[in-house]
Amino acid sequence: MRINQTTRDYFEIGDRDDLAYEEKLRAYRRLADEYFQLEDYEDFCATSLAHLDEALLDYVAGPDFDRLLVDTVRSTFPTHEHEGFVAHYRGLTAAWVRDR
Repeated sequence: MRINQTTRDYFEIGDRDDLAYEEKLRAYRRLADEYFQLEDYEDFCATSLAHLDEALLDYVAGPDFDRLLVDTVRSTFPTHEHEGFVAHYRGLTAAWVRDR
């Protein structure tokens, strides 16, 4: 991957009078997909990261995440708010886990 995209390619597309706006957007998308190696990235996600959703769900439902949640609340909010915010965020994460 190059360090920077070649912006000249985008300007050349933008300067074309023979392309409608939607066509220019499709051409921009092609340039971005090529730069970010979209096909290779999608293949990587499908093969190497296929288990990621399940792993995240297990982590959020487990004790390590709960400890992180409690530690974050304690380090962020005043003491008198700890109990309420821990309960609130536990409720939110439990609902998210149930919905998955």
